[in-house]
Amino acid sequence: MATKITRAWYPDKLGKLGIVEKATNAITKDGYTANWTSISQVKATRIYAISNDSDISINELTNTFNQIPGQFHEALVYKVIAMGYKDPRNLEIKLAQYFDAEYSKSVKQGKKFSKSNYIQTGFTRPQDF
Repeated sequence: MATKITRAWYPDKLGKLGIVEKATNAITKDGYTANWTSISQVKATRIYAISNDSDISINELTNTFNQIPGQFHEALVYKVIAMGYKDPRNLEIKLAQYFDAEYSKSVKQGKKFSKSNYIQTGFTRPQDF
């Protein structure tokens, strides 16, 4: 029969997550007795959490926005406006639907442009054979 191992977690000073397990025998180091030790087996760990995102600085936002192709910038603005009109404080369903439709059109145009391999001009010249 497998022995039951009690594990616990803690956030460290750097914001990382530490995982420890209950020691079978207490360890004494520098006059301090610890009942917890490093984990003995490494296994895949799934963490379910509710957390808040850290604030995004203007530089990070600008860098992220610049990494998105220009064809999608207008679409992002339409999506944000639509989400604003869906908010219960500013609820305007018709305006939200309008901006959602504009968002969909912009995304469709952006995808079409990206599939064209960035060919923007061209012409057909007639030839006699």
